[in-house]
Amino acid sequence: MTYAVVRSHALIADLLTPERMRSLSSADGLEEFMTQLSSTPYGQVTLDQDVQPSVSLERTFYYKLAERIVKIVDITPAEVGELLRTYYYMRFESINLDRILRGKFSDATVQEITGSLVPVMAYAAPNYQALTEAADIDALLDMLRGTAYDAVAKKAPAYKQYDAIWPLQLELRHLYSSMVLKAVKDLPPDQRRLVRRIIELEADIENFLAAVKQSRSPKEVESGKPEEMFDTTYGISAEILRLVAEGADLRESVEHLDTPYSEILSPIYEGDVALIRTRLRSQIYTTARAVRAANDFGLNPIVSYLVYSEIEKDDLVGVAWAKEQGVPVEDFLKYLVVPNV
Repeated sequence: MTYAVVRSHALIADLLTPERMRSLSSADGLEEFMTQLSSTPYGQVTLDQDVQPSVSLERTFYYKLAERIVKIVDITPAEVGELLRTYYYMRFESINLDRILRGKFSDATVQEITGSLVPVMAYAAPNYQALTEAADIDALLDMLRGTAYDAVAKKAPAYKQYDAIWPLQLELRHLYSSMVLKAVKDLPPDQRRLVRRIIELEADIENFLAAVKQSRSPKEVESGKPEEMFDTTYGISAEILRLVAEGADLRESVEHLDTPYSEILSPIYEGDVALIRTRLRSQIYTTARAVRAANDFGLNPIVSYLVYSEIEKDDLVGVAWAKEQGVPVEDFLKYLVVPNV
């Protein structure tokens, strides 16, 4: 463990600084962004021809993150390595399964769905290619039965009842959260606190956003029952989620939440979900930094390094998309974390 901690300290120093991220954000177009990127640890990047440049760059950033994760996992004790594998490999897999579900629901082509996937091997799910080639969502869910994602398949009746994929997505997120929390429970309390806080915070925010989305469903569409939507809650109670789903005043609901929830969720007043997710990432970054300051040994610096790496990846994906779309830097800088911490 000592070697992994020392290596994590050294690797944190190699991450992009706020100044470097601001410089990348200010690049004059995608080509200059890639030129600047070549002088960072990401090096010279070659774009894939089968997808848009921003999607190709997203693949590159995920490859780099996966490389960092593997390096750390390989030098940590078995129980910590298993936790990190569950945390990140299930995380990536949840992203891929969510994208496949959304693709099937929107009748996207196999090529479109495949192009959107995070470039990692399947972990606990069936082969991604087989899932993307499933005839429809029903066929896809049949393939998940008997796997680690059996609980998602069991939400098929709710998916059919509401003609919406939110029951599947919520169960997917709940399954990920529960598996990580199960993996972390055997660690000493001071070592599992950071991981638990991140997982629970993410779950709470996603639950709230799902409740808001449900409250805005067309009246002629049958609403989901809160007890079916939110199997597990943490810092935002099921009662609050129920009220929000039933149409309670959003401002009043958010203002009654404790910090950091009220601060993270306040952009919902303008419907700016992207800014909510940015504030969530920023809170996770701040939490990791605070935990490290309190105890910069054991699991804390290891998890912090990986958290910082993932947030760096998210920022770079956002910059790539903005450069491809020609969005002025002043319009998207607030959606980045690293330049603003």
